[in-house]
Amino acid sequence: MAPSRALSRLKSVDFYKKIPSDLTEATLTGAWISIAAAALITILLILELSSFLSVRTTTELVVDRSAQNELLKVTFNVSFPALSCEFATLDVSDALGTKRMNLTKTVRKAPIDLNMDRQGAAYEDTHKHDPKYDDEDMWWDHLDLTQPINHENFMQTLNRYPIVVVNFYAPWCHWCQRLEPAWEAATKAVHEKYPEGADGRIRMAKVDCTAEVDLCRQHFITAFPSIRVFRRAHDDIYIQGHHEHEAYMGDRTKEALETFADSLVPSAGQPHLRHGQLKAAPRTPGCNVAGFVLVKKVPGTLHFTARAEGHSFDHAWMNMTHVVHGLYFGSRPTPRKYYELRKLHPLGLNPEWLDKLHGQQFFSEHPQHTHEHYLQVVMTSIEPKGGRKGAGYDAFEYTAHSHTYMSDSQPTAKFTYDLSPIQVVVREESKHWYKFLTTLCAVIGGVFTVAGILDSMLYTGFNMAKKIELGKQG
Repeated sequence: MAPSRALSRLKSVDFYKKIPSDLTEATLTGAWISIAAAALITILLILELSSFLSVRTTTELVVDRSAQNELLKVTFNVSFPALSCEFATLDVSDALGTKRMNLTKTVRKAPIDLNMDRQGAAYEDTHKHDPKYDDEDMWWDHLDLTQPINHENFMQTLNRYPIVVVNFYAPWCHWCQRLEPAWEAATKAVHEKYPEGADGRIRMAKVDCTAEVDLCRQHFITAFPSIRVFRRAHDDIYIQGHHEHEAYMGDRTKEALETFADSLVPSAGQPHLRHGQLKAAPRTPGCNVAGFVLVKKVPGTLHFTARAEGHSFDHAWMNMTHVVHGLYFGSRPTPRKYYELRKLHPLGLNPEWLDKLHGQQFFSEHPQHTHEHYLQVVMTSIEPKGGRKGAGYDAFEYTAHSHTYMSDSQPTAKFTYDLSPIQVVVREESKHWYKFLTTLCAVIGGVFTVAGILDSMLYTGFNMAKKIELGKQG
C-alpha cells in the first residue's frame, strides 16, 4: 500500500492535469485557431532558425594596434603616355623626414605609346652613375666650332655618313653648357682623325632643341643633353623584329667621347649590331610604371616625376597626364579571406572597395600641370569567430581626392597618403545553443497560450450569445 500512496501523492505535482476526453468539446472555431497557431509557430521557428544561423558581428573603434615600425605595402600601376621610361622615376618621402629617391628594386617600367599600348617588355631600372665632366676651367683653343644642324639638313646629314652622333641640347641647360667645350673638342679631334675625303665613316653633330622643337620631339627628346647615335638609312638598331634607338649615357669628357667614337667606327655599315656601351633609347613617348614600395605607417607621398643625373628638363615640355590602373594598400585577399571579408564587413563591399582610383584618367590640359591625389586610409581588421589561424584579414580602404594645379617647379604626379590612427575591428559573435532553445520554447508556449486565450474568449462569447438568444425566445 505504501508504494501506491507515494505514487498518488506524486500525481498531485502534475502541472499538466488531464481532462477526460468525454468532458471536452471540439469546435470549428477552435480548429481554425489551432491551424493558425500551428502555422504561426512554424513561421516563427523558421525565422528564429535563420536568425540563429546568420552571421552576427560587433564593431568597435580602437587605436591602431599594429606592431611598432611595421611597414605597409603600397602597390601601384600607373601609365604616363607622355613621360619617357628613360627618365621616369619614383621618389618616396614621409612625415618623419625619410626620403628615398629613384626607387628601382621593386619598380618595373614598360614603354607605351600615346594610346597606352605596350611597345616592349617591362624591365627593372638600375641606378645610373653620375657622368664625369672635364674641369670647368679647361678649354681648348682654336676650336673649329661647327654650326648646329636643323630640320632642313638633318636627314641629309644622317644619310650621308655611316654613323652620326648627335647631341640634342638647349642653350639654357647648365649640363649642356658644361658639355659644350668637351663636345666641340671631341668633334674636332674625331673629324681630323676620320677626315671627309679619306674616311668619313663617322661625324658628330648637334641640334639646338630651342630652335628645332618639332625635330627634337619627333625623336622623343625630353631631357638635355641627350646624345643619340644614328646610322645611314637606319636611325636605330634592328633586334628580334624591333627597332631600338641607341643612346649614349657615358662620361662627358673629351677623352671619353673620343674613345666612344673610335669604338663606333668598326661597326660602320652594320646597323644591325648593338654597341656594348649603348642602351636602347625610347621608341615611344610613354611609360608604364608598376611595382610596390614598403612605407612606414605615417603620412607620406609617392612622387612620379622625370629625373636623370646630368640632365635638365624644360618644364613647358613636361606632360604628366596619367592613368591609374591600380593603387592599393596592403595585400589582395585570398579567395577565402575575401569571403570572410565580404561576409563580416559591416556595410558589405562595393566594387572598388580596395582600389578607389582604379581606371581613372587625369589629363594635363596645359604645361606645368601637377597632379596631386590625397588618400585617407583606414584599416579594418576582420576577426572570425573561433580565432582560426589565418582566417583574419586587415583590409585597407581609402578615400581619394584629386586636384590639378599649375606648378612653378617641375610638374609631377603626387599620391599623398594619410593613415588614420583609429582601427576598425569587426568581430564575429558566437551564438549559444541554449538561447536558441529558450527562444523556441518561448515561441511555442507563447503562441499556444495566446491561441488558447483567444479560443476561450470566442467560445465563451458564442455561448453567452446563444443563451441570450434562447432567453429572448422563452
